[in-house]
Amino acid sequence: MMIDMRLRPWLIASIGLNLMLLAAWYIADLQETQPIRVPVERLDLALRRTRTNVEVRRVNLTWGEIASTNLSNYVLNLEAVGCPAPTIRDIILAEVNQIYARRRNTEILTPDQQWWRSDPDPAVAAGAAAQFRDLENERRATLNALISTNWETDTDLLAWLASNYGLTGPQLGELPPETKRAIYDIATRTQEELKGQNPMDTARIWQDERMELAALLGPDQLSEYLWRYSPTAHRLREQTRGLSLSPEQFQSLFAAMDPILIQPDFYYQGNDPEWRQRQQSLQGQYEAVLKQALGDQTYASLQLSQDPLYLSAMDAAQQSGIPAQAIMPLYEINRATQTELDRIRSDPALEDDDKIDALANTRAEAQKAIEQLLGPAAFARWLQTQTKP
Repeated sequence: MMIDMRLRPWLIASIGLNLMLLAAWYIADLQETQPIRVPVERLDLALRRTRTNVEVRRVNLTWGEIASTNLSNYVLNLEAVGCPAPTIRDIILAEVNQIYARRRNTEILTPDQQWWRSDPDPAVAAGAAAQFRDLENERRATLNALISTNWETDTDLLAWLASNYGLTGPQLGELPPETKRAIYDIATRTQEELKGQNPMDTARIWQDERMELAALLGPDQLSEYLWRYSPTAHRLREQTRGLSLSPEQFQSLFAAMDPILIQPDFYYQGNDPEWRQRQQSLQGQYEAVLKQALGDQTYASLQLSQDPLYLSAMDAAQQSGIPAQAIMPLYEINRATQTELDRIRSDPALEDDDKIDALANTRAEAQKAIEQLLGPAAFARWLQTQTKP
């Protein structure tokens, strides 16, 4: 599982890149349609104001007296102090873009924010695209109402898409762009360091990365990041695929498993007895935590659902029309056969020719047992599924 996470920086950026494609499509679409207008009288900043012979001056005018959270009033205040139209346009454009950049970061629910799910929710992905489009329509309508000319630019939109790196949502979406960039740089550097490393060294590199992230993020932000992108979260989602965990269940499992999975000894691959004992102890702890959290029955079902022999038996049953009640006995025959085949292959007392004969006999006995289980007709259909290229 650790190796699977080496491309994690691209996972972090995936939501941003998907939104970039959406934005590119939407921008092209806007060029062929009329912009949406809101029912507010537009302010033509290019019009010249009538000047009188009376000049009123305000002394010690502060920016606090000009700036306003009401953008229409903000425009009027800027005009009242004689601010040039191009400058007003730039100020209001920056204000509006900043408002909507923050809303995109914090209000749009993306699939990776549902970190407790093993598979993305298609409805959430579709909803994110719709929310993005609605916000972009609203941004353009707001600017059309406030600024009459020469504001058409997608610079802010593209800058947001390039800088959020998928780090959106109530926690990570509030991070400033420079922090998001720093996180992405850390993830990219980690990816480079992982190249060619063994699993134990990989675990140590992940530990170093986590320390760097802890220096950048608050406790809640770090937790959110780890639930989304850490190797522990990735392994947990893979391990519980097919189950519908709640966020609370995922958090509880993560808290119990993470201290085990971040230890390099968990990934030892050598033959040293002492190291192997430490590894087996940690792996036993991991399985015990998972079993306790899920319950005996769910844990057993989960183990079966991830056993290649069981999946193969299910697939063969579906293809050959074998009844459901025969799947488990078929699996047990296949498992016993595989165990015997492995024993024969590793038996140092057998010569190669003897091994070949023993393997053939074991397979023949297994087929006889399966034929007896299924009956001649179903066995013939099952046999066809085993001989397909």
